[in-house]
Amino acid sequence: MHEGKGRRLNKPKRVAAFVFISPAVLFLVVFSVIPMLYSFGISFFHYNTSMNADTIRFIGLKNYVSVLTNKQFLDSACWTFIFTVSAVALNLLFGMTLAVVLTTNFLPRISKVMKTVFTIPMMIAPIVIATIWKLMFSPIYGVLNGLLVSMGLDRVEWLSAVVPARIALVIVEVWATTPLCMLIFMAALKTVPEELLEAATIDGANWRQKFFQVTMPLIRNFTVLVLTMRFMDAIRMFDIVYNLTNGGPGTSTETLASTIYKMAFRYYNVGEGSAGAFIFFVLIVLFSLLIMKLTGKEE
Repeated sequence: MHEGKGRRLNKPKRVAAFVFISPAVLFLVVFSVIPMLYSFGISFFHYNTSMNADTIRFIGLKNYVSVLTNKQFLDSACWTFIFTVSAVALNLLFGMTLAVVLTTNFLPRISKVMKTVFTIPMMIAPIVIATIWKLMFSPIYGVLNGLLVSMGLDRVEWLSAVVPARIALVIVEVWATTPLCMLIFMAALKTVPEELLEAATIDGANWRQKFFQVTMPLIRNFTVLVLTMRFMDAIRMFDIVYNLTNGGPGTSTETLASTIYKMAFRYYNVGEGSAGAFIFFVLIVLFSLLIMKLTGKEE
């Protein structure tokens, strides 16, 4: 009897929960799930928006085979992987370093100012970031080449040579995304009990031993969070590439996202672009699961 009464009492709560979450669910279904399913269906058709509608026909897995044998797609996949690993590694290194420096009691007034300065990139739109850095990378009037010349070094063709252009993209990505990593690590370091660090000091541990044997294990979950989040974000990088190098010189800095975009909207091959997008989606899921598996810890 009491069970039935409890269920009747909980029913209004369940109805209220459904009412509150239904707009978000409806929004996701209409603007995410349905377009995704429609795109998945298109990936099995020869669908070119520059041609008449009567040319649309079912071709099965041919789009997927075409994408997987496309040299440009494979080259952009390799570069995307290199870019992602480089950017995420530097994010972790610089984010943790800045967090450690800014959470110490060394020069507290300067630390407050630096926290504000280092979070500025988070407030700037990616298009604006790309435009600013494009000016800085200018071969003649750019700030970076001006500094190199002042030190007696040669100018660098940052955006017109393959290796410098790739380095430039990594620099811009790291500059724009490290502040978020820094803030997460700063919050993580605040969770480390001072008593443990003091006990380690009493036991004779130096700063390196305290950091790697006490602090790092305690903030391990935060590190996994930053690693997973930044990996999924960096591998999808599009806007900075599109506005800074547009995939050049040639196609050397094309990422998977920009390659798929051009495939679908510049060359109007929507069917092949949809197939490439789903292959990209599967790669992201597999890499994310791999990261979670490698960084997971048995209870």
